[in-house]
Amino acid sequence: MHGVIKHISRLSVGLMLLGAVSYAGGGQVLASPIQSEQFIGTEAAAPAPAAVDVSSSMTVLGSPFKKAPYARNVWDMQLFGGKIYLGHGNSSNNAPSPNAGPVPIYYWDLAQNKFSVQDVTYTNPATGKVTTNVYVMDEQIDTFKVLNGELYIPGHDSRVPGWAYGNFYRLNGDHWDQYMNIPGGIHVYDMAYYKGKLYAALGANEGPLIYVSSNRGATWTRFGSVSQYGIMRAYNLFELGDTLYASSATAGKTQGIANDKGYMTSIKQNSSGGIQTSKLTFTSTQLFPGLSFVIKAGEVNVPGVSGQPWLKLLRTTPVNDRLLYIAGVIYNDHQAIPQGLFSAGANFQNVRKELLPDSAVVPMDILERGETVYVLGYVKEASGQYTNVVYRKNTASFAASGEGWSEVFRFSRDTFARSFEEQNGDFYFGLGSYADVIPASTGTILKLSAGDY
Repeated sequence: MHGVIKHISRLSVGLMLLGAVSYAGGGQVLASPIQSEQFIGTEAAAPAPAAVDVSSSMTVLGSPFKKAPYARNVWDMQLFGGKIYLGHGNSSNNAPSPNAGPVPIYYWDLAQNKFSVQDVTYTNPATGKVTTNVYVMDEQIDTFKVLNGELYIPGHDSRVPGWAYGNFYRLNGDHWDQYMNIPGGIHVYDMAYYKGKLYAALGANEGPLIYVSSNRGATWTRFGSVSQYGIMRAYNLFELGDTLYASSATAGKTQGIANDKGYMTSIKQNSSGGIQTSKLTFTSTQLFPGLSFVIKAGEVNVPGVSGQPWLKLLRTTPVNDRLLYIAGVIYNDHQAIPQGLFSAGANFQNVRKELLPDSAVVPMDILERGETVYVLGYVKEASGQYTNVVYRKNTASFAASGEGWSEVFRFSRDTFARSFEEQNGDFYFGLGSYADVIPASTGTILKLSAGDY
């Protein structure tokens, strides 16, 4: 966010600390993950079928982005109304490409096979004056959300109106409507539709707040907060077992450091409209079983910077009464580096690690398609050499165990695919990068046709 900050709040201090996280090598963060004994020495499985390498079949669609390379990271891809919408930008205050907004809303038109951009309209509620731009007033489009059949963009880091209110955007025909009315929403990280109401998860001056709206976002009421401890941001909203959860961050399990707590708030509405909420505390071991970190001898523990890392849930996806998600170490302020694939049952019972065929694959994105759930991941072979892999699993048997994933295809590029989408068997990929090595191909969109795998 631009502008001179005349005071530093507790949130601001957290941002400064998190922004200092270093990253090197495209696959290691802060410390090395260790697998617990439950994942060591498993029984030998039958030989896997030969992988289908589709590298030569990938079509390069190009890139619509005009920003500097790091801000071309395709943070999210969302299929909606015959278009694939593309998240990009950078909300971090740190290099590279700091505070990269305002951000145009680009999409790939499936019918016309071309990139296009959509207008954003703001109607001043006091004067009725209408302003139209070709971008959102935020530094980054981090995610798109399909809520009750409508497409939304949470305002990840508002440029306008500033720290007093946060933004959200809703698709309205051939343009987007902007709303600058979520109190204190410097960062609107996520939104959800639950039992007829909209919810928003914020990173705000006052902490990790939750706001609720009963009129499609025309007005908002403060609902509560996740916790007043740890990272002062509410990152996620997701349903699990007919309950809505809001989560902040969890301190990673680290040898020699006892505190690995994280926080959530559960929201459950009954048939008569009554709402029951609970403040929940989790450990890293409960949420990410088998994942732990090693700190260097004598290293000072500054969570999120050195020693004990902070983790958040990424790509939360309900799959047959379970929640599938990726564990991500927070770095470069608002971004994250994936560490593993996990799933949880109702009330976060029976949490397990999902066992991908190649344990070296770093999971990046998740797609659920009825009877099938797909996971995109990569392996860094060498500098500038990445193998990207797509796995799938049948959702009917998803609850049985963490096994059962099979490889669909793989392809090689000079960087990893950060996000993907699928339409009638055709797959689309958005290339990404980390902050240390940023190839020119960052932001490139690729296509694989259904008949090529």
